[in-house]
Amino acid sequence: MNNFANVEKIVGYSFKNKKLLENAFVHSSYANETGKESNERLEFLGDSVLELICTEELFAAFDGTEGKLTKYRASLVSENALSFVVDELKLHEYLLRGKGERKKAPTSAEKCDLYEAIIGALYLDGGYEVAKKFFDKTHGELISKLKTDGYTDNAKNALQEMLPKERITYSTTKHGEDHSPIYKSTVIINGVNMGYGEGTNKRTAEQKAAQNTINMIKKA
Repeated sequence: MNNFANVEKIVGYSFKNKKLLENAFVHSSYANETGKESNERLEFLGDSVLELICTEELFAAFDGTEGKLTKYRASLVSENALSFVVDELKLHEYLLRGKGERKKAPTSAEKCDLYEAIIGALYLDGGYEVAKKFFDKTHGELISKLKTDGYTDNAKNALQEMLPKERITYSTTKHGEDHSPIYKSTVIINGVNMGYGEGTNKRTAEQKAAQNTINMIKKA
């Protein structure tokens, strides 16, 4: 049985309706096996709430054109960005999935859906400001990066653009069981090991390694 008290600690909010919190973590495969309601309706709601929150935050933070703000919003609420947040908070470990699904790691799309469902549940249980507080917790640093040096949800491309003439490769290895793998990646630039990253899939690990390498270069 999942310990949703831990989830409340991670999210930073104590739900009045505990069933609403649990519902946010019910994958459709688990719903089919148990007769519980899946998190798809909460995901649908959360998607709209998330877009409004993100739009409001960007409107307040930037004077840019509509096109620029739309691009920023798309990057902040993209599947890659939301999946990354769920990975960082380890919220996917509490996702309720069917027996067949539990044999493999959650996909980026499932993690993205989970984040949106959590936003939906927070909005229903605590209102707009509670949902916004969670968004600020997970996206505040990303918005700060937008203000200072821009942001891309593809750190590998950004790294290559920073060092167009350098030979950049990735040493990525898989560890753990097949149903719960951990990928470890190191960026290698001209034979020298640089940034390191871990993730539940190869792409996430390499993106983290690339971003850490970018951070190292900027601090040098």
